[in-house]
Amino acid sequence: MFVVRVLVVSMAAALAGCVNVLPEASPAAARYTIAPIEFGSGSAAEPVAWTLAIADPTSTRAYDTAKIALTRAPGQIEYYAAGEWADRSPNLIRTAMVRSFENSGRILGVGDTVVLPGADYVLKTDIRRLHAAYDGGVPAADVALFAKLTDKRGRIIASRLFTQRQTAERDSVPAVGRAFNTVLQSTLIDVVDWSFETVEADQAK
Repeated sequence: MFVVRVLVVSMAAALAGCVNVLPEASPAAARYTIAPIEFGSGSAAEPVAWTLAIADPTSTRAYDTAKIALTRAPGQIEYYAAGEWADRSPNLIRTAMVRSFENSGRILGVGDTVVLPGADYVLKTDIRRLHAAYDGGVPAADVALFAKLTDKRGRIIASRLFTQRQTAERDSVPAVGRAFNTVLQSTLIDVVDWSFETVEADQAK
């Protein structure tokens, strides 16, 4: 009986020792999203009667991912290990764009091409740049979005390249995430305003 008790105690001590030496799990990487534009209650202009479909943004594989890209040299792409987008970046941009148009209060018929396959106009975008640029010292959120407006027949109404750049507060993933949110919101404002002006001008012809 004494031997059995000693054996049981020894096994328990050994198991406890094994538990203590197990490595602690690494904390989950922070996830970042893109907030849509919020318009003031008195900022809405005259509502429009046309409908708008937002096509899925295109991009190279460098940006078609949930990883947050960074570059330290021309033609070189890396990714942050301590943070990522909450979804693939094209999905986040499309969702933020749709909600920004909805928040404007000017257009009821807006959505992706699945929701509005026969929309009067289609907004197509291509992500040219979406990375943190390290040109020396603190990184900057660098965004370039090429936008193209077509009508339902595919006729190109207008196109434009939108670029924005915002230096982060410091060299950290949270600071870079905040810089991206700022610069992308500024880009969304430009795209929304340009889209309304361009389509209204086409409607007036």
